[in-house]
Amino acid sequence: LAAMAINPTLARDDASGWIFPHPQSGEAFVCKRDEIDFKCQLPRGKLWGKGSFFLSSKRIVFVCGEKTCRQDFKSFEIVLARLTSPKFNQPIFGANYLSGSTIPIDGTGPLGDGEVKWSLTFNSGGCGTFLPLFYTLMSELQDTASPSLASAAAEGRLNQVAFVDPSDPSVLYLSQPTAAPNSQQDTPFQPLEPSAPPAAGGGGQRRNGDNCAAM
Repeated sequence: LAAMAINPTLARDDASGWIFPHPQSGEAFVCKRDEIDFKCQLPRGKLWGKGSFFLSSKRIVFVCGEKTCRQDFKSFEIVLARLTSPKFNQPIFGANYLSGSTIPIDGTGPLGDGEVKWSLTFNSGGCGTFLPLFYTLMSELQDTASPSLASAAAEGRLNQVAFVDPSDPSVLYLSQPTAAPNSQQDTPFQPLEPSAPPAAGGGGQRRNGDNCAAM
């Protein structure tokens, strides 16, 4: 399951009640950000959703909340060690967004065997807290001898090292979350099977009339 980028295991936070990524061994959660639009371009279509993302020492996990393009798309995992070309975009018109590519671990899965482009759009507030945390974690992947932000998060010292931007609504993890008993959620991501041949002169079948992925 750790190798999956679509629908990693989720759980319910025992303290807050939030649905969040089930913690991996040695993982430290750093922050949570709400009011996010997610988009991902796949070899045969795209995925999109509205919800929240969680930044940890190992990954970013987007979790669908308000909307999702298909019922079996619940979350998307971006492993920091396999993240390429990260870029913070500030368009003249529209909200700021983080974009990049991820390299699938399993080339035979729905993500295919090439780079998968994605974006996370911030619909509310600034990013002065999130961005330094994100880029520090990325740099620590290359320089393990530097002071570790991940260690500070794991030890409950994040408030001592994180810059807090009042305009950034990111929620910092000052203590690590634990999954409530028996709350794990695993959702299989199913390829779409055409129920009938396309009509004469028609194109391929779409789901719910949108452009969502059909593997």
